[in-house]
Amino acid sequence: MREDELISILTTKKARTALESLAAIPQADRRPHAKAVAKLYSDHVLFGFEQRGDKGTKPRDRDAVIIGLFATATLSELKKLGFVPVPASVPIQDVFRVLELDFAQGLVDHLVEQNPHAIGNAAPLWQAGLANRPESDGIILGYYGIWHERWGADEEVLLSRDVWRFFEVEGGGEFSLANHDKFAKQGTPTWSDRLIGYAEAGRLDRQRLLDASLDALERDFGQYRAGWYSRFHTALAPTKEEIAARSGRYLGLLSSSVPPTVSFALKFVKVADTSSPLDAGTLLAGLAPALQARSKGSVLAALKLVERAAARDEGVRSAALEAAALALVSEDAGVQTAALDLVGKLGKGDEAHLQALLADYVDLMVPSLRSRIADMAGSTARPGDGAAPVHCAPAQAVAITPVGTPAEALSLYLSVLETPRDPLDVERAIDGISRFGAELRGSETLLSPLKKRAKQIWAKPGGVGVRVVLALTGRGLCEGRPIGSLTGDEGGRESASLVEDTGLQSLHLDRNGEMLDRVLSGVSVPLLSLPGGSSGMISAADLSQRLQHYSAAGVSPGPADLTLALLRLETQTPVPIKNHDLNSEPGRAFAYALGQDVEVGPTPDLWAAAWCARRPVREDKRVAGLFGKSFPECGVPAEVALDVVRKDSKCGAYFWVDVAVPIMPAIEGEGGGWRSIMPRREAQTPYMLRHSGRSFADVAWASLVRPNAPDLFFRQGLLDQDVWQKLSDNHTRAYLEPFFRPGPDIRPLGAGILAYYMAVEDKSVTSLAAEAAVETLLGGRLATRDFAAAVRAFLVSGALPTARWTKGLAVMAGRGAAGHVREAIGLILDFPPEQCPRDIGGMLELYYELHVDAGTVPERPETLTCLASLPGGGKTAKFSRKLLALAKEAA
Repeated sequence: MREDELISILTTKKARTALESLAAIPQADRRPHAKAVAKLYSDHVLFGFEQRGDKGTKPRDRDAVIIGLFATATLSELKKLGFVPVPASVPIQDVFRVLELDFAQGLVDHLVEQNPHAIGNAAPLWQAGLANRPESDGIILGYYGIWHERWGADEEVLLSRDVWRFFEVEGGGEFSLANHDKFAKQGTPTWSDRLIGYAEAGRLDRQRLLDASLDALERDFGQYRAGWYSRFHTALAPTKEEIAARSGRYLGLLSSSVPPTVSFALKFVKVADTSSPLDAGTLLAGLAPALQARSKGSVLAALKLVERAAARDEGVRSAALEAAALALVSEDAGVQTAALDLVGKLGKGDEAHLQALLADYVDLMVPSLRSRIADMAGSTARPGDGAAPVHCAPAQAVAITPVGTPAEALSLYLSVLETPRDPLDVERAIDGISRFGAELRGSETLLSPLKKRAKQIWAKPGGVGVRVVLALTGRGLCEGRPIGSLTGDEGGRESASLVEDTGLQSLHLDRNGEMLDRVLSGVSVPLLSLPGGSSGMISAADLSQRLQHYSAAGVSPGPADLTLALLRLETQTPVPIKNHDLNSEPGRAFAYALGQDVEVGPTPDLWAAAWCARRPVREDKRVAGLFGKSFPECGVPAEVALDVVRKDSKCGAYFWVDVAVPIMPAIEGEGGGWRSIMPRREAQTPYMLRHSGRSFADVAWASLVRPNAPDLFFRQGLLDQDVWQKLSDNHTRAYLEPFFRPGPDIRPLGAGILAYYMAVEDKSVTSLAAEAAVETLLGGRLATRDFAAAVRAFLVSGALPTARWTKGLAVMAGRGAAGHVREAIGLILDFPPEQCPRDIGGMLELYYELHVDAGTVPERPETLTCLASLPGGGKTAKFSRKLLALAKEAA
């Protein structure tokens, strides 16, 4: 059969008719046309809502094309589609029977393992006897899916066999019992309700369910998923007798790594001990892990059980004393107070044992309890860090050494092609090709590994724009072709789309293209834009010397390369400019960057960069005029501000933080502004284009574009952050890179990055933000008042948990910045009562402890006024009173 005849069947017939027609064609005749059918499917069925009418004849029935896939493809080819489609209008079992396909079992196994949502597509095959039902974990995950009913599970199989595996298969992502029950639609029974209903009807063994739920908790599943099993066990409402029979298991769960499981177990241990007192020694031994838990509630509950055990059995008093002392390792002052009270009570009459026991805990106590425990231990409390912290001198930039040989240049380039996370290494690698590329061109053997790897990465760059640029540059070097001639190659469309017109990687690509053109013409010169040191900046003397290399070689600097060099220019130490050709545009732009009045134009990007190099800058209408419209940082200074508000959903059930960074002058229109210094424009496509990039490597490279004026980079970091997002390699961490390099003072927008990033969900971001704050505060680059103002702006919005800043500030204090943290909290406490954040008591406690430790008191009038007006009770009221008392005593 000819290909066009087969395609005609699939495009003109309804699905059922097409199936009958295909059945009449031998498999050997259908098989050669698999690629053509796959293309038809790709063009008109896959993501059909995006398809246009310019790819040949549209099929009459898309299900006919899907049946054509099964008729022509192998199982391996179907798997390569990613998601294997099935027709909606013709049962899949009919397709396999009519076409006499022999891979039903393989397809079933694949669908079940690949995606539990696809079980509904696979189930008809085993229900029709064409395959066996897999017994893998994938089947159990199918029950956890919200749409599990679609595959018609056998209730008897569920009750006799599958249900017990619910307590063995944890699941993950959207497939878990916790997720199913949390997102079950109103009116749809949860699995918890179903299983309890089966137990009440006598169809499931209640005792076995109680034990199975404890089995699951002993497996230390993830906290979110483990919560379902503890809630289910509680919902079964075990009797006192059932609890007593399992007291040993509840004690064993106190060593769980999941804090809510420990809290759950403690409640049942308490019930068991009340109804039928446990052996005191066994109870104390089992309580040891709970006494060292991070949860305040768990430790306090465990301390009460310790006190109860000691009260009913005098023989365990010494063991109870040692057990209570374990709670002193808590970081919470309230827990330490309770533990110290109990230790003092249990240690009466045994002072030698008490003192020996407490000696190791003196330095672990919060400052307000340090003197008390020292007295009990018979020692002296050590002084805190009341002295002002010694500021670190600003880090000095480490000079960058360019590669020295062709072999070194090639080795470094291959390295950054694989892992382009260090932007300074990326720049050194590009400079190495600029210096030695002409020599490397003469050795096909040396370039062979680069040629192969660059082509592979160009086809699949993994969403990293830097790798696209490096791969294209490597291919151009190896194939002797300009970059522009490579972007139309197969696979190029997808890769080239990563280098967006509004993104910084387009500047990177243009710069490399200029460099490659020089190399292919046989000219070897240094890269103008190579940073001179770890600060990312270039001294005026270095750039002057490099420009002289170009003049001696008889080549003109590339506009993109010189543009990037001027953006990185450090102009604090000017150099003579008399040796530069003021008749050439590059020479005039360099002279202008150093402060000389010269004729401006005609290349807009180049002059905007030269204008930016003049820090501080004033408006220059000549530069602004080159763009035709007014664009910030293109001859017109940009002013930015941080605006943080809480947004509430219409129903009032949800809220979120809304971070805006308005910029003046406002951006006019959609085109014309210079891509490499302009803030992100509003995208006109459904997918948001990102100015700095979408990967860690891209954002890290972007951080080096304007190292001496990072505010617009920080602006992008504020706009790009997703407060709820957790990633294995969160690209927003790269927005913190400038804080760890020598550079200019951190302005309010940079302080905003630190404040915001300290309170997001991703712990890898929050911990790095705390380190960056310590680095810049101790280094003198960040003013405490700016940091405090940024934290206060987010804090009073009420859109993020206050506890996250409290934790971050505590981390900062522990890393040597206690004085700055103490000052910052005092500055943060400057808001009217109606703006008081929830749960600020923890921050007040930290503030109090820092003052006690340093021997200082709050003195700022605005802080004292705020403390006196704070609403609420509990910890907030307790520590606001304590802080005011400190100030009053000092007065």
